[in-house]
Amino acid sequence: MVYVDQVLIGNLIMNYVILWAAGRLGQVSPRFPRLLLAAGVGSVYSLLSFFSSAGWLYNLPAKVLMSLVMVLIAFAPLSWRVLGGCFCFFYLASFSLGGMVLGFTYLLHSSPVIAGEAERITSVIGRYFWAVVLLALCFFWAVYVTGGWFFRKKGGLNRFQVPLGISIYGRNVKVNALVDTGNSLMDPLTGEPVIVVEYSAIKVILPSVVKVFFEKKELDYTSLLAALEGTSWAARFRVIPFHSLGMEHGLLVGIRPDEVEIDQNGGKVFVDRVVIGISRGRLNSGSAYHALLHPGLLEAA
Repeated sequence: MVYVDQVLIGNLIMNYVILWAAGRLGQVSPRFPRLLLAAGVGSVYSLLSFFSSAGWLYNLPAKVLMSLVMVLIAFAPLSWRVLGGCFCFFYLASFSLGGMVLGFTYLLHSSPVIAGEAERITSVIGRYFWAVVLLALCFFWAVYVTGGWFFRKKGGLNRFQVPLGISIYGRNVKVNALVDTGNSLMDPLTGEPVIVVEYSAIKVILPSVVKVFFEKKELDYTSLLAALEGTSWAARFRVIPFHSLGMEHGLLVGIRPDEVEIDQNGGKVFVDRVVIGISRGRLNSGSAYHALLHPGLLEAA
């Protein structure tokens, strides 16, 4: 027998993993509370299967609609193109994990189960429920890790990287950028997209006052603004709020460049309506890229 608590908690865990995997595959980085809320909504939906009067909620349109609601809760607001990708990855992860659960159930059960015996199948799943969920999650994680390693080993990550050239007052610097579909940062004043660049990669073209600011232990935005006042850099200065895992109310110093050159498909695209957000930390544990490119810049190009 499958119990209500098994269905509720088991689905909560699996829904969370599925949504997390969909976000990773879609290169979106949602916050933990939103993933948990979306997973919880899906888990409560699964409980309705215990009520015969709620059968209409399990037809195809209702299932697709519930999947869409979960994806929107977890990842919106993003462009429809990115959300569509996350929606597809959601089903890819769902079918993969669901298949693993069913496969491990049959693997652990020692006697044959006839496909038509619905009650017996339910009993078998209930008997091995937590063991199967744990095995499926471990195997799913192993596939994700090894698949990601193989993908990077074969250079697949390079397909999502583009070289950038950033120009300010005649000074130029070139960096490799990862096209980050989860980067929805915009300048709150102008609505211009933000390219996040590591401080170490861009400092050669920054004025000394900005370098002093970033090399202090504590960031003092008021002092930086006061130091830039009266200079030509003041009009380029921005403070960009952002949210990320572990940081609810973060701030990035932004600089408006003269121009950004994007090397795309062998051609060059030049954009000037953009802001460079400067990150003190590293964006990549290796040296493959040092910037995160807003996907809207490629779509506009």
